[in-house]
Amino acid sequence: MQQIQNKTLTPLEKLISDKKRIRRQCVLQEQKLNDDFSYIQENAGSLLLSGFTTLLFPNTKSKKTESTEAIASPIQPAAPLGISDYLSIAQGLLPVAWDVAKPFLLTWGIRKAQSWFTNLLFKKKK
Repeated sequence: MQQIQNKTLTPLEKLISDKKRIRRQCVLQEQKLNDDFSYIQENAGSLLLSGFTTLLFPNTKSKKTESTEAIASPIQPAAPLGISDYLSIAQGLLPVAWDVAKPFLLTWGIRKAQSWFTNLLFKKKK
C-alpha cells in the first residue's frame, strides 16, 4: 500500500482519481441541496412571512438579534425603506398578482359576454 502511494501517478490515473473526487463532492453537494430544499418546503410559509415582515418592517428587530448582529457585522445604520424599494417589491409581486387575478377577470368577462349575447338574441319585445 505504501509503495502505491509513493509511486507517482500517470496522467490517466490522476484523471481517474480527480473524477472520483469530483463525483464524491457532487454527491455531498446534492445531499446538501436536497436537505436545503426539504427544509424550504417544510417551512415555506414561515420563511415567506418572515421575509415580507423583514422587508416591510425593518426596524422591529428584537434586542437579542440586534446585539448578535452588531458583534458579527460592522456597524451600519439600518436604512429605512424608500418608495423605490416598495416599488421594486411591487414590481416583483406583479406577476403573482396577475396569476391570482386572471381567473377572476376571465370568469367576469365570460359572464358579461354571455349575458350580452343572451340579451342580444332574446330581446324582450314591448
